[in-house]
Parts: sequence; C-alpha cells; structure tokens
Amino acid sequence: MNTPDPPFTDPGDPTRDGLAQLLGIEPVEWGGGRSELALVVDERHLRNMPILHGGVLATLLDSALGVAASSVAPADRLTVTAQLNVNFIRPAFPGERLLAVGEVRHSGRQSVVAFGEVRNEGNELVATASGTFLFTDMPNAADSSSPTGSS
Repeated sequence: MNTPDPPFTDPGDPTRDGLAQLLGIEPVEWGGGRSELALVVDERHLRNMPILHGGVLATLLDSALGVAASSVAPADRLTVTAQLNVNFIRPAFPGERLLAVGEVRHSGRQSVVAFGEVRNEGNELVATASGTFLFTDMPNAADSSSPTGSS
C-alpha cells in the first residue's frame, strides 16, 4: 500500500503551517536563529469583547519562537515546543498589525531556548515570551498515515 508523503517538505518553513494560515499569520522573514511573523487582528481573533484572544497571541509567539528554533535545527530533525511562557503586557485591538520577533538565545545538541516579543505598529509592547524547544526525529510516512502509527 502506498502511503502519502507527510504534508510538509520543510518543517522550518512557516508558509507551510496550516494553523498559521488559518489564523492569517504571515511570515515576514526567517533564518539564522531569528524570525519575524505578522498578524493583522480581525474579528476571528477576538474574545467575547473587542480585544485579541490570548490564545491567538500565544500561538503567534509560539510560532515565532518555533520558526527561529527550527532554523537552527539539524536538517533531519523536527523542532517541538517543550515549554512556553507568555507575558501579556497590553491588549491588542481589531485592525492592529502585530509583529512577532523570535530569537534563539541558546542552541544545544537536543534543545533550543528562544525569546521573543510582539509589538504593534506604534512600537508598543503587547507581549513577551520564552520557550524551550526539543529536537525530535522526523516521522516516516508510515507513522503519519494513522493516529497510532500503525497501518
């Protein structure tokens, strides 16, 4: 039985991230232990009041830090979040364009530590984050075909 290839060709390429696409997170630049991702806050991102939902902001930061971490990963390894700490500084509102910057501070054999922040176009700090990311094996095609890894 032929198994389809995994739905990615480059796990460090943020343009291939389905959740980021769903949320409208746009890659600006990435590589060399750094990333910049942008998000324009719209109605789908709001809580039950007109401010950005904290989960969307945490996802934006996890993505920015993860992309930065992935850019220093060995070619045959995936990067997964092991720990993420987010500090919410101020609310973000509909129509604001946010820029998330992630930067690797330490890269070892098995893990990466990254820091980042989100600012609005007025350069106001919206949130900060730190995260630890682990290198893990790439799934093979057989493992990705079923939830349990068996065919």
